[in-house]
Amino acid sequence: MPQKVRVAASSNGVLPEDMLRHILVRLPAKTLCLFRAVSRSWRSLLSDPLFVAAHKSRHPGPLVVTCTSELCQRGGTIEIMDLSGHVVKRIATSMENARLECTRHLDLICVARNEHRSTRHVINPATGDTFALPSRCAKEHAHVKHFFPQSFDFGQVGSTGEYKAIRCVSIDDSESESSPMLCEVITLDDGRHARWRGKQGPPAPVASNRNKSVVVNGVVYFLLEFRRPTFSGDHVEHGSMALFNLETEEWMGIVQGPMPVRNGGYFSLFMELSLVCLDGFLVMAHNPEYSSLDLWFLMDAEESLWNKRYSIDGQHEILFAQPVEILSDGRIVLSAPGRLRLYNPITKTFTDFEMRNSTFVGTYTGSLLSSESTFTSEAERCTVCGCYGTLETIEPYALCEDWDNMLRLVHPVRSILGGAYYSC
Repeated sequence: MPQKVRVAASSNGVLPEDMLRHILVRLPAKTLCLFRAVSRSWRSLLSDPLFVAAHKSRHPGPLVVTCTSELCQRGGTIEIMDLSGHVVKRIATSMENARLECTRHLDLICVARNEHRSTRHVINPATGDTFALPSRCAKEHAHVKHFFPQSFDFGQVGSTGEYKAIRCVSIDDSESESSPMLCEVITLDDGRHARWRGKQGPPAPVASNRNKSVVVNGVVYFLLEFRRPTFSGDHVEHGSMALFNLETEEWMGIVQGPMPVRNGGYFSLFMELSLVCLDGFLVMAHNPEYSSLDLWFLMDAEESLWNKRYSIDGQHEILFAQPVEILSDGRIVLSAPGRLRLYNPITKTFTDFEMRNSTFVGTYTGSLLSSESTFTSEAERCTVCGCYGTLETIEPYALCEDWDNMLRLVHPVRSILGGAYYSC
C-alpha cells in the first residue's frame, strides 16, 4: 500500500491534511501546478499518485489540444485548454510548421512537421517527455528505395495499454490502380528497441488527407480511396473503410459506409467525409454540400449497420466544422478554423470560444499533475535536446533534424521542445 503523504500541520492555523486534500482536489490542474512551488510538502502532496488519481476522477475532462503556428515565428505552440476556452498549459516547440496528428482520448499527443511528415514526436504533456519516432522504414522493407506517406494514426491497445503507431505508405507517387501500398507498425513501449515492423499492406489504397482515419477501441479505421478498386480488383463502395487491429496487427476487412454516403459523387463526397470517435463509437461525419453536419454512428461493423444520431443544421455555423467530443450533458464539441464550438442539440444553439489561428484539434484525457515519465524505462535520451528515442534515432540529425545545413555542420542535434515547457 502506498505510503501516505504527510503535510506539515501545527496549531498555527495550518489546515489538517485531510481537509487540505478535500480543498485542493477541487481546484483546477493549472492552479495546482503553481501550488507545487509553495513548499516541499505541498509538492509531495500534489505529486502523490493517490491525489493525482482522485483529482482526475473529479475532473474527467476531456481537455482540448491545439497546435498553432505564427507567420513570423519559427516553431509553434501546443495549447491545452479546458472546455471554457481557457489555456491550462502551453508547450513551445521549435519544430517548424508543427501540426497536431490524430490525437483522441489518449494520455499522449503526437506532433508532426508539416513539410516532412516522416518526422513525428510523441509528447507526454504532463512531464514534457518526448519520444522521437524513427523515420527509417522497417527492415522488411529495406529494399524499397522511395516512401510516399499516405496515412498515419496513433492509438492504444485496450487489453495491454500499449501505445502503437501505424503508417501506410506508397512506394511510388503515381495514382495507378496497381500501385502497391505497404504497412508498418511500431510499439512505443519497446523503448530503445522500438522499430517499425513490416506488416501486410491494406486491402485497398487508403486516403491520405486529415481526418480520414481514427482509432476506436484498438481498431484503426482508414477511409479508402473509393475511386480506385481494391488490390484484388474488386469495386470499392463510396465511404468504405479498411479496418486494422492494433493488438493482432492484422487487417480485418472492409466496412461499407452509410447508404446516403454510398450514393454520393466522388469529388464532392471525399471532401465532405471525416472519421471521428464519439462516445466510444466510430462516427462518420458527413457534411453534404456544407448545408448540414450528419453524424453517422457505426452500430455493427459486420453488417455495416449505421445510425444517424445527429444532424446539425445551419450552413454558416457548421462551415468546415469537425466533431471532437460529446459531453456528459449532451453538448457536442466542434472545432472550426480559429474557434471551438459547443453545440446544444436540444436548443440548437452554439457557444463559441476563440482558438487563435489553430486548425488542428485533438483531445487529452491524461492528468497534467502526473509526474510519471512515459519513455524513460529503456529508451535512449539525447543529452542535448532531451528527446527519447530508439537505437536508430540517437544517430546524428535523427532527433533534431530541422537545423538548416549550416547549423548541422556546427551542431548535429538541436532541441525539439527547446526546453520551453511552462504553465500559463
